[in-house]
Amino acid sequence: MAHGSQQYVNCMPCSRTYVADAHVGSLARQLSQHRDLTEVPDTADLCKGLADELDVPALSEVHRQLVGEGSHRRLIYSVKFGNSKDGMVQFLDGYDASLVLIEKLPRGVFADPFELQHFVERKVFLDVAVFGDTNLELPSALSNWSAVEIHFDLKPSTSMGYNLVIELPLHARYPPLDASDYATVEFGSPDLLLRYRRKETHPDSCVCVLQNLDATPVEKAAWRIPCGDKAHTGFVSSLTFISALVCSMSIVLAASLTP
Repeated sequence: MAHGSQQYVNCMPCSRTYVADAHVGSLARQLSQHRDLTEVPDTADLCKGLADELDVPALSEVHRQLVGEGSHRRLIYSVKFGNSKDGMVQFLDGYDASLVLIEKLPRGVFADPFELQHFVERKVFLDVAVFGDTNLELPSALSNWSAVEIHFDLKPSTSMGYNLVIELPLHARYPPLDASDYATVEFGSPDLLLRYRRKETHPDSCVCVLQNLDATPVEKAAWRIPCGDKAHTGFVSSLTFISALVCSMSIVLAASLTP
């Protein structure tokens, strides 16, 4: 790994699609300890000469906000590059480049892999993957950490002035009972990287460079998820049982009166 003044570089074979692949076996531990998922081990030899004296795109602004209501919301990222238009065009003429965003999701929130694949099919994302706990049915108490990795092609951004808006749909899991009536889920800062490779590269020797965009911490996002009050458990259980019993008796009575 080569360090710059504020950024560092990793490299990986083009055959490895996702950055988080390097941590798949220990992802839960990495996320629970808030460790960096962008560091790819044993890449020093791959990086030799690939990023020397290259003027790569740099971020000037990054914003994130949680929007929506209820149990289905969206994280919206606004990303702006500070390079000149000519500099960006020159870079993208020689390199295939994408913005890689890794959002680490805490317990209590999940991203639906099937829903995200529709974004790839509609060419909104270049690629996307969910790592960690992908069981969509588990309640919050039984779930684990997960992470979403989104690849966003920079080439179409030329028509948007190199200002990108990325939306990540998220869903709340059923939280444990709590006397406060709400469970709060907080999001840490996402990882942002630039992934690029030379356009004229033989597949057998193809290497992608990962440049940490060194984004400053974005705005904190917190999601207050409604949850049941444990003090109401007995009442709700009794009411549910009585309702089920009345419905069952009604069905039996209607069946017995049918000629």
